[in-house]
Amino acid sequence: MWLIGAVLIGLAVPFTFLVLMPTNHQLLIPGRDLASGETRALLEKWGKLHAVRTTPGLLASGIYVIELLKA
Repeated sequence: MWLIGAVLIGLAVPFTFLVLMPTNHQLLIPGRDLASGETRALLEKWGKLHAVRTTPGLLASGIYVIELLKA
């Protein structure tokens, strides 16, 4: 179970590079109109992707707590 938790935490790295970073790069384009609808849509997309990235870490934390309580 400890290994499963570690893998879940480790999934954040490739997810960030492959899925989240393209949105980050779009948001960080110099001269981007921060009040535009496109920027708002990108921020909403980023928020959803960040929630997806956070979920495996939360699951891993739950696994670790359960395993610690078993000991």
